[in-house]
Amino acid sequence: MKMVNRTSSKHLLITFVAALLLPVPVVQADNGPAHRIDQNFPISLGTSGGNINDRTRAFCYGGTLGALVQDANGAQYILSNNHVLARTNAAKLGEDIIQPGLIDQSPVCAQDSSDAVADLSRFVPIQFKGKGTTQPNTVDAAIAAVRSGAVDSKGSILDIGMISDTTLQPGIGLAVKKSGRTTGLTTGSISAMDVTVDVSYGSGKTARFVNQILVTPGTFIDSGDSGSLMVEDLDPTPHAVGLLFAGSSTVAIANPIDDVLSAFGVTMVGASTTTLTRKILDWAKNLFRVNESHAASAQLPSSVNPAALDAVRKVKIRHEAQLMSVPGVVGVGIGQSEKLPGQAAIEIYVKEPPSAMRSQLPSSLDGIEVKIVETGEIHAY
Repeated sequence: MKMVNRTSSKHLLITFVAALLLPVPVVQADNGPAHRIDQNFPISLGTSGGNINDRTRAFCYGGTLGALVQDANGAQYILSNNHVLARTNAAKLGEDIIQPGLIDQSPVCAQDSSDAVADLSRFVPIQFKGKGTTQPNTVDAAIAAVRSGAVDSKGSILDIGMISDTTLQPGIGLAVKKSGRTTGLTTGSISAMDVTVDVSYGSGKTARFVNQILVTPGTFIDSGDSGSLMVEDLDPTPHAVGLLFAGSSTVAIANPIDDVLSAFGVTMVGASTTTLTRKILDWAKNLFRVNESHAASAQLPSSVNPAALDAVRKVKIRHEAQLMSVPGVVGVGIGQSEKLPGQAAIEIYVKEPPSAMRSQLPSSLDGIEVKIVETGEIHAY
């Protein structure tokens, strides 16, 4: 029996329709190596980069220069994480941001100022637990002012190309992709929203984040992919959804992109996709989903009813503090029910196997299903 590659057919139609409306170059994907090389100016993003001073006596570091943003005056900035561009609160404004990052320099850790592409402009300080504050974080983010001619002014991202200049609200089940320094182009889906999570930054430092997005599978990102822009899995000109910054072997964590942009008063640099163009692209995408639904419905995540999501959110808020106080719990979020299609459930993220935690955690809360999900410890990547 022959297998039909319907995914290829779908992308052929979408690409054909897009070519009529908004021509884009064909982008060849790889699994990471091309994202770590020293690019000629102007560089594309989704590439290795970081702060030129991000090293110690024993180690040097690198992350991903994620995307291009601009302020109301048209000044452009590279967007990435605080822990990638601002050395986790330690940097001074104006420090060089280089491409590739120190870990990908030749020789490794060499501080080559000729590779500077931007200057650190602003970062949102990360509030850590145990330092006299319980203030939670919403973003791990920083921006760096682009040096003239150093970065593609259209914001092209390796393996993705141009993105839209508008954003998309995250939703459970949304198919997403990212382009990052370590794993290149990867795809996944949003499995939980409204996530509260404790993230380890090493050296005993932990920060709590609220209103985060949880993505699976764990192979979506790896160490060095921090700062990658997460976009909808659609071509061309996909909308930005989140800024990736942390994960484990089973999950990835992203800040909602609108929270990041609001923190700096900036917008995405990208193509202005008209409403008509977007409707046609969505029509083409949905057409093939409908045609494939009979054969592949088990593989397609169901959307969660918005009313159900709001109801579960209220229950989560009531019980969150108590759940987060249980040893071994690293986070709480809202995912999809395993029992009732279209309904939501509270997810509790734990370091150990669920069987070891089940006696300490409820199976339901106020009549809402509770799922225990083993994620392991969540690390800033």
